[in-house]
Amino acid sequence: MADPLNRITAMLESARDMTIEAAAAASAKLADTPTEMRPQQVSALLNAKSEREVLRGLKYVISLVSSGKDASGFFTDVVKNVSSSSLSVRKLVYTYLLRYAEKENDTALLSVNAIQKSLGDKNEQVRALAIRVMSEIRIGSIYPIVLLGIRKCIADSSVSVRKASAVALINVYNNYGASSVEELIEILQTLLKDRSPVVIGETITAFKTICPDRYDLLHGHYRRLCSLIPELNEWSQAYLTEILTNYAREFLPRPKIINTASSSREFITLPDNYNEIPFPVYDVEFDPDLKLFLDSIKGLVYNSNEAVILAVGRAHFHLSPPKTFKESQIAAAFVRNLITSPPESANFIIQSILFMAMHDPTLFVQYEKRFYLLPRDHFNNAQFKLKILSAICNENNIKTILHELQYYALNSEDKQIAIESVKAIGVCSQISDYWSGKILKWLLNDISDPQRDPLVVAEFLTVIRYIVQQNPQNNVRTVARLARLLDQESLADTAKESIIWLVGEFASVAPEIGPDVLRKLIKNFAYETDKVRYHVLLLSAKIYSHSLGKYAEETGDVSLENYDYSGIIPKMFNYVTHLARYDDVYDTRDRARTFYFLLSTKGQHTQLATLLLQAPKPVPLVTMRKITDPLDRAKGTDHFTSLQVDEIVKEYNMLPPWCDADKIPDSSIREEIEVKEVMKSFSQQSISSVDSRRSQMNNGGIDSASYNSGRFGYRPQRERTYKLQSLDDFFASEEEPVVEKKKVTKKIIYEEVSEDEDEEEESEEDDEEEEEESSSESESEDEEEEEEEEEEEEDGDDGSHQPDKPLLG
Repeated sequence: MADPLNRITAMLESARDMTIEAAAAASAKLADTPTEMRPQQVSALLNAKSEREVLRGLKYVISLVSSGKDASGFFTDVVKNVSSSSLSVRKLVYTYLLRYAEKENDTALLSVNAIQKSLGDKNEQVRALAIRVMSEIRIGSIYPIVLLGIRKCIADSSVSVRKASAVALINVYNNYGASSVEELIEILQTLLKDRSPVVIGETITAFKTICPDRYDLLHGHYRRLCSLIPELNEWSQAYLTEILTNYAREFLPRPKIINTASSSREFITLPDNYNEIPFPVYDVEFDPDLKLFLDSIKGLVYNSNEAVILAVGRAHFHLSPPKTFKESQIAAAFVRNLITSPPESANFIIQSILFMAMHDPTLFVQYEKRFYLLPRDHFNNAQFKLKILSAICNENNIKTILHELQYYALNSEDKQIAIESVKAIGVCSQISDYWSGKILKWLLNDISDPQRDPLVVAEFLTVIRYIVQQNPQNNVRTVARLARLLDQESLADTAKESIIWLVGEFASVAPEIGPDVLRKLIKNFAYETDKVRYHVLLLSAKIYSHSLGKYAEETGDVSLENYDYSGIIPKMFNYVTHLARYDDVYDTRDRARTFYFLLSTKGQHTQLATLLLQAPKPVPLVTMRKITDPLDRAKGTDHFTSLQVDEIVKEYNMLPPWCDADKIPDSSIREEIEVKEVMKSFSQQSISSVDSRRSQMNNGGIDSASYNSGRFGYRPQRERTYKLQSLDDFFASEEEPVVEKKKVTKKIIYEEVSEDEDEEEESEEDDEEEEEESSSESESEDEEEEEEEEEEEEDGDDGSHQPDKPLLG
């Protein structure tokens, strides 16, 4: 018998598998095979009575929409299902409606009424979905209806519906713009009073979108919002931290920096530039409200979300001194997330670290090895790491950092990283004259390597030029050594240009070097590149101009009537300008004519030429080691050019300035506003309580505590208590009219209690009947107990409780 049964079971399973495969093949054919009948088939599915068929048709229509095809032809058929009892069908209809509502305004309006009715649905998911869909429909005529629905939903008993109403505010603002702000702010103020952290989180997002500068709305909620920060979701924590940071700058006083090294305990307020704190050892005194905010975000440094870490670091960096920043372990959190975050987030984090390190290098100095380059580092992150290393460099760690940078400059396969490493070395040269000399010596030794990349050599010369221009008098030998490199045929053109320019700048400091260098360069003038030819022309003009100025200063002959124009310097100048007049480059030809006119008029334009050619030149741009301007909107942005950080990082680190001490409002404006209480309806509580009782019974049993407490229809018999009373007390307790006790029939009891309670009572009655048959003596006592139990049930169902009447002894 077992074998035939197994065979039948196998056949049924095989048939079921074949049916499933056939259905899948039919669906694939419908979706992939374009035929003339396909639209009719889809319409038939959308108008079918079976929800399964309707859902199948909707899935096909949504697949068309997702693949970029036009599915607007099914609009009427799809919208008909907007009132479906299936939540899955409604979601697909809403998705389709949002896609084509703008094209089919008139037909879409017909569905708005059905969606509006869904706001009163028993299912909270349906209500939440309805308000979100209504707010996303871009039809201007339904704007009042949407606002009315939002006002209704913010008082809903369900947290998810109130949360959806906050999301709806953002949708309305995106659809209708600034014209809706005033009405949305009114609703936003109500949502800010909500008790649920879930609702507050979405409300903060709406606040940041709709009115990010209306900090006055937060006065009465400030302290409660601070206490709610740990309970919010990650993104709401980040948004709220950013908002309260800006709020603190506008409405809270600066922290006090107290000098603990002095017995007088003098203090100053926190300066805009933290390097201006004059005390080596100090304590910090915060305003109570500011301290409340900073304490509430302490635990967020261990959050895994990069946005939260950035927001917390921004708050501490702009609201507290470096001492508090270090004690909060924020630098460690930044470095930890720099390693574990994806490249996009890591790029933003490392730029924020650079910004902070440029203002106070001590914040990240202990993590210098974390900024060493890794083989997998992208160039964008690598260049910021190099800038951070140069920013945190000091006398204590320059030896290790410089050794690391030199390795990158000489051995990096990416020449862009090598160039950035050389720039970082130039920044480190600002530490002291001793290290400047050592760096200059290293650069001069490695610049002559013929295998070095020309672009890297050019950057070497840029740093050399920077170091030399810091102290020209002590670097004449360096210029002479560089001039000898011009004899190398393998020298890159960019390097040659820098050396020629540098020799011209030293025409007044070392006048014996320039003419000799010019003499060598004239020989191959015609074979040089256009930029080198231009710099040779410029060198000849500088040397000639210096010669004329020196003669006029020594002899007093301002008109230069007796100047020897047949000398070697004038001849070389005339020869170079003659060659340059026939240059291929227009700029070189024009400059040659200009220099010749200014310097060959016997003193008439000599002063103008001297001013043009011998004016002090700016030092090559090398990334600054620190920023000394205040951290505010007005002055904190000029240095971003040298940092080369992204625009979004600039905006993120621009805060409103601290409020003036005489304009700070009183702290009483932050007295807490009473939060809104959302009352649940009696019917909802009753349904939920009954459902919970039934589910608890059906799922396997009742614990003894619940059983004995009487929650499930059984009430243990209480021992009767007797108390003697006086006659006055007896009549005092009988002031209320005594209701005649009515006999409660079983029929009434069945209507008042649940089915489970009926079963229990029937079982009790059966037990009592058995007891009557077994013992006739206890019959009267059992009946008395039963009547007393039924009386208690009747009193409980009527919603009133009457105390036991004392007996008169």
